[in-house]
Amino acid sequence: MKAAFTLVALLLCLWPATSYGQGNCTLQNIVGTYALTSTGASTIVAGTAPDTFHWEALYGPIALVGVINIKRDGTADGKYWLVAGAWNLGLDAVPWQADVTLNSDCTGEFVSSYEGSTLIERFVVLGNGREIRSVATQTAVPTGNWLSTAHRIDGSPRSAHRGPCGQHKVHGDYLFECKNIFAFPPPNPSFAGAIHIRMLIAPSGDYTATVYGKVGPDSTPFPAFGHLTVHDDCTAEGTLESTFLPTVSHARGVFFNEGKQGYWLPLANELPDGSTVPQPYAYCVITKVENK
Repeated sequence: MKAAFTLVALLLCLWPATSYGQGNCTLQNIVGTYALTSTGASTIVAGTAPDTFHWEALYGPIALVGVINIKRDGTADGKYWLVAGAWNLGLDAVPWQADVTLNSDCTGEFVSSYEGSTLIERFVVLGNGREIRSVATQTAVPTGNWLSTAHRIDGSPRSAHRGPCGQHKVHGDYLFECKNIFAFPPPNPSFAGAIHIRMLIAPSGDYTATVYGKVGPDSTPFPAFGHLTVHDDCTAEGTLESTFLPTVSHARGVFFNEGKQGYWLPLANELPDGSTVPQPYAYCVITKVENK
């Protein structure tokens, strides 16, 4: 009898931990501006793999970067840039609008639309609105999937300090950690890459950099340079070029945490004749290097 009572008491103690005990979330907790990133994939059935190393079902990676505003009336708007498989939506931002549902247990949903399709993401609020993390539960492409993280840009809901972005915030020593796919016309091979770009950014936005890592079989480091422009809404645009590259890369991104972190999406490559071609896939995480 004593053992049974002990078991019941233990279960009662554990019960709050299984019922999302944070609680007390209100829309006021999450009103504000957020830097948004999403990463995922969509599967493509491609037959039997030619070796034992690769999956039989290949996949197209998805990366999204943008900025969103959650409002007191239960709606949200914003803009984003996207590469999804063979889709590259280009250098012009795509507008985004959603209805927001928030429950007292700090879960909720974003319901939006894209070209007639309803998109649903279920989210969890962390840190009294410091972050919102979501997972797609309804997508336009049946096999599409993604996880999203929204980082608050404008301080806590009770903070009087707003809009901590702009060119003056982003300068110094930065690390860009990037995943890439470089697709070339047949019969040339295409390669995936993982690279670091170590940038020294001047207050003007001009920078010099070293690019190193591995693209396919090549691991030769090379110098690069370019310019970043950071806007007051924390979105940014930039270029990367080098005497070792035949193209100029054009990218879009968003910063947060007082300009110390961000997300970056290379989207187009400008050819020597002035024309541009889409970047098949590239996605970078930005961190300011601070060791003092």
